[in-house]
Amino acid sequence: MAIASIFFSILNINAEKIFFKAYNCHDKLIFEKQVALQDEHSTLNFKFNRLYENGDYFVIEGPQYMNIQLDSNIRASNIYTPNGKFKFIIPNNENGINYPEKSFTGVEHKISIKTSTEKEKSMYRNVALNSFDIRGNSNFYPHATSNSECRSESFYAARNAIDGNKTNIMHGKWPYQSWGPDKGVSLWFKIDFGRMVEIDKLVIVNRAQYIDLHDSYWNQAIVEYSDGKMETIKIEKTDLPQEIKIKKHKTTWVKFSSLKAQEQKWCSWIEVEAWGIDLGSKNKL
Repeated sequence: MAIASIFFSILNINAEKIFFKAYNCHDKLIFEKQVALQDEHSTLNFKFNRLYENGDYFVIEGPQYMNIQLDSNIRASNIYTPNGKFKFIIPNNENGINYPEKSFTGVEHKISIKTSTEKEKSMYRNVALNSFDIRGNSNFYPHATSNSECRSESFYAARNAIDGNKTNIMHGKWPYQSWGPDKGVSLWFKIDFGRMVEIDKLVIVNRAQYIDLHDSYWNQAIVEYSDGKMETIKIEKTDLPQEIKIKKHKTTWVKFSSLKAQEQKWCSWIEVEAWGIDLGSKNKL
């Protein structure tokens, strides 16, 4: 057996196929597709015809590391799921307005699911990016959560800050969705990676609706890591992405707390990135 095939077998554990199954709100299977895994380039590409209804969802099974594109209007993302299986709930109605326009609409949908290659997994990158992250409970990663989303409206949801979009001059529905909490002094924002990563840089994009004095910004935060360490970071008033060098951490999550507002106005992050490398699922969580 070739070395590449050995590595592929080990890293994908017992996954032999990629399965896609679509269900309606009554948990009735309405569509399924599968492909056998031949190598690390195995891909499941297909068209799915359905006018999505409220409550529709997908169940996808395969290797722990997959590259998914569940709607052609949204960029593909490398995701990780501990047991090789995850559920994706179609973001209809109010939950759909923080995704690009026309996402999950119409009758014909192009879907692509493939194994993540060794190059994709090992490269230095933003390990927080997941354009298909969903609000609430999730079993695929990265996943963003917070203790506050203003008025519980979806365009202020935590997941918006890891979707890859950086348009930051306004607030509201796409393309201006952000993590926008209520005003408060005990806020926190957390990104779970689901496995061990090593990071050495953060990038923060403030929501910068400064022109009409709508927004202020957090000028300081405490960053916590799963290794038990903490550090204080300083944040500037700018509409540009700002790089923040941090000490190198092996961690399964990163959490921001003790957010200090420059002024008592609305503060928000459009995007939060964590740059580093994936250390793999064999590391103990």
